[in-house]
Amino acid sequence: MSIDLSICQEALNRDPVLYLDLTEAVRRGEGRLLAATPRGALAAFHNYEKDGQDLGFTMFADDLETAQALLALIPPKPTFITVHEALYRDELEKRFGFTRLNPCWQMGWLRTTPPPLPDAANIRQLDQSHLPTVLANYTLTDQEYLSWLIAHGELYGAFDGGTLMAFIGRHAEGSVGLLEVLPPYRRRGLATLLQSYMIGLELSCGHVPYGQVFDGNDPSLALQRSLGMTRSMGRLYWAVRDD
Repeated sequence: MSIDLSICQEALNRDPVLYLDLTEAVRRGEGRLLAATPRGALAAFHNYEKDGQDLGFTMFADDLETAQALLALIPPKPTFITVHEALYRDELEKRFGFTRLNPCWQMGWLRTTPPPLPDAANIRQLDQSHLPTVLANYTLTDQEYLSWLIAHGELYGAFDGGTLMAFIGRHAEGSVGLLEVLPPYRRRGLATLLQSYMIGLELSCGHVPYGQVFDGNDPSLALQRSLGMTRSMGRLYWAVRDD
């Protein structure tokens, strides 16, 4: 019997922006729904599958019993799980060795039209020749992942002629992120430019643009709000292994 998110729609409607990483993944076909009940749901991200095994997941659970049932569907060594409640923190550590839950705010673009872009904006996809510059300026992930994003056309840069000044991208699970302005080019509005570009690009693909901001990153929150992004009411958490 097929499953879909309609069974838990009432729960998802409590904070629609918070659950965009789950609902958009399923709607776009970038995530496969593994289970859904009125009190929880679990999906696996296609781009994190390796050797036939799912390694990246997103889930919500309203109570510990539901969380335990959903977590039992996940293999022993997932790469990460984005969760929307901290109530099953101990379960995540006991089952998978996740000792960190990194809290984030989810940001979503709920309008149907994108923010304006200047006519002279020079934005284009990055290629592998730009990887050393990206690696030198973005330290939250590794070379393999960044190279994969470039190979799949998911990283974009703002250029002055042939000089890369700033970049942004779309993560493998579907969120907009990786925004970085190189030090010599800061305070020129490039972050606003690139974020606006990605919102427009996502809308043109039929997506609801969304992304996450680490709790406490006030400059990034201010940027998102200035553009018109809506912040989730609650936080989501990235559960990641330390090794």
